[in-house]
Amino acid sequence: MKFKGNVNLKELRGRTALVTGASRGIGQVVATALAREGMNIALAARSGEQLELLATELRKLNVRIIAIPTDVGDEAQLKRLVETTLRELGSIDLLVNNAGIEAFRAFHLIEPADIANTIHVNLTSTLLLTRYVLPHMLAAGRGHIVNMASISGKYGPAFGAVYAASKAGMIAFTQSLRGELHKSGVSASAICPGFAHDGGIYEVIKERTGRGMPWYVGSTSAKTIARAVIKSVRYDRPDLVVNFPALRPVFTLCQAFPRLGEWIVRQTTFRFMKRAATRE
Repeated sequence: MKFKGNVNLKELRGRTALVTGASRGIGQVVATALAREGMNIALAARSGEQLELLATELRKLNVRIIAIPTDVGDEAQLKRLVETTLRELGSIDLLVNNAGIEAFRAFHLIEPADIANTIHVNLTSTLLLTRYVLPHMLAAGRGHIVNMASISGKYGPAFGAVYAASKAGMIAFTQSLRGELHKSGVSASAICPGFAHDGGIYEVIKERTGRGMPWYVGSTSAKTIARAVIKSVRYDRPDLVVNFPALRPVFTLCQAFPRLGEWIVRQTTFRFMKRAATRE
């Protein structure tokens, strides 16, 4: 069976991308990689100052860049983000739902408000922003949605129940979208990074605890994740697990042999995740 990929977005140059969480970390690197591919970019994040600094740098690549300070947890701001991008750049061909927050804590100690906020920022905002963008993509007959999930969404780690639930929801959302959008010219992909050693939530945990994940669990980099985003669009990949060493065989094993998989995950990640949760 031959897969053609998303033929409508094989060529990214001259197209427009909207990237959330773009002011730092993975989002910043993804936006930079897309700009180097010749895409015009709408940058969204809460920090207007950091967005403008990035926008100034990216404009040197001779692409159109706009910075739109946005709190993805505010639905009115999401609507404004889409309207402004369409008005200023004319289209949204690629949406990268990257904004997110961490919530690593023993579940019985998490404040209910933090549960609601994590789900809202990581998952609900992804659904809402996609809902506002999708009609425009369908009308144009082309587009791609990239949802930045996590390996935590493939197998939930101890002390990461809320975060894992939000990321698993993003993966399931992506799968449902792909089913609905088949042959429409629009598609969706989930990116499932491991711990990025040069950006993202993992960097925050390392700074907090002073320790990293054991080498045998592996990690990735923001640049590798950015390459995965571009690959997922050009080849219409359902999901990409981005980690070295490769973890997809482990997830397959977990599905086939749940108790063995549970034991492996517990042995490899429990201590690190407990330190992250207890702030030790």
